[in-house]
Amino acid sequence: MRREHGLVIIIAYKLGKGVLWLAAAATIVVFMRLGLGARLLDFAAHLRHHATAWSVELANLVVRAASRRGLWVLVFALTADGATSLVEGWALWHGKWWGPWLVVVATATLLPFEVVAIARNPDAGRLILLAVNAAIVAYLARKALREREALAAAPKAHR
Repeated sequence: MRREHGLVIIIAYKLGKGVLWLAAAATIVVFMRLGLGARLLDFAAHLRHHATAWSVELANLVVRAASRRGLWVLVFALTADGATSLVEGWALWHGKWWGPWLVVVATATLLPFEVVAIARNPDAGRLILLAVNAAIVAYLARKALREREALAAAPKAHR
């Protein structure tokens, strides 16, 4: 199956992000089991300056909580986001009709949080990430609409 280059890039991004987030969640669990939770909290404090808007807010909550429970919240969030990204990538890879819509809804839902974070603390990295996510939403929404139109037109051509 031949895929558009833009779609291949999105699939690679979603699958890579999903694997990375699940690996990070597993690493946090292992570190907590080894008694290194305090070091992870320090690391989370450092990372919140280099992350996306929603994860910055999550990291802020974890750092403020500064507890074992906070780390479990982070593990849950990473696992949920990683699993969602893997499902999105899988759906796009396998050409499921709902795949582009899943990515559009999941990504577009988080855009307002990114805009608020940029308004509170302008940062070039966050601005670039917002632009990339908005481009993904626009690209996949257009693609899904084109495919729907093509599908709707196909039965008429056979009449």
